[in-house]
Amino acid sequence: MPEKPKELQLLLKVFDDLHDFLPYLVLVGGWVPYLYARYLWKGIQHEPLTTVDIDFGFKEAPKHNTETIADCVRKKEYGEHHISMDRSVPFIPIVSVGKGGLKADVEFITALQTSKTIKEKLVGREIKINEIKDFEILLESPIEIDVEGRSIKIPKPSIFTFHKLLTFSERERTDKQQKDLYYAYYVLFFSPEKEKLTHEVSEHIAKFKQGRQVKRNIKTYFEDPHAKGPTWIMEGTGASTMAMFIPDVRQDAYERISSFIQIQP
Repeated sequence: MPEKPKELQLLLKVFDDLHDFLPYLVLVGGWVPYLYARYLWKGIQHEPLTTVDIDFGFKEAPKHNTETIADCVRKKEYGEHHISMDRSVPFIPIVSVGKGGLKADVEFITALQTSKTIKEKLVGREIKINEIKDFEILLESPIEIDVEGRSIKIPKPSIFTFHKLLTFSERERTDKQQKDLYYAYYVLFFSPEKEKLTHEVSEHIAKFKQGRQVKRNIKTYFEDPHAKGPTWIMEGTGASTMAMFIPDVRQDAYERISSFIQIQP
């Protein structure tokens, strides 16, 4: 098993600092494939980590609490990334460890329909909260895993994959689109339960109304092995790393993902 990255210290510190809030938070974003590989599947020889920033999703808040996440991180003297130069709020918390400059933004994301009351009760008015279309899908039926003795909620692999295939096309930057597609491919490629995963993603395509958009995205970006989708995935994997597992990443990515086009909505 690969060595643990030093950036893991940041993630574990945030887990410990936000311990009381973890029942209401789901870790999302770039850390998720890494946690799948090391703590859910275990023994995977390639553990992707393309970001240090830490993203949490939420849709609920505790009924009785007096402290918010904003109160907590300020009490623990987190850094603050201010959105506006002339205002102290809203801000994005910055976690850091040691004296070596190891630090990361800690962001909070929710669906468009999440109420103001829930946002203010859990996160607080002071922290910037990102609202994303269709984000509620990512928070459906999360699973709990043990991360170094801490119980953490993360998206179910099939939901994570479905959501990436749905939303990558809406990202403004090409590098973000590329990264999201690679995450989807990584899960499809390395999951030890490939048939079950593929079946569940297919079920999501049929179940959710957004499944039609997933199919449109695949038709647009996976027309053939040399289309944008397979090419982005090939470029995003790192040829030297993936060469240990498969000789033609582009062809494999095309076959795995274009197969979902056959699913009836």
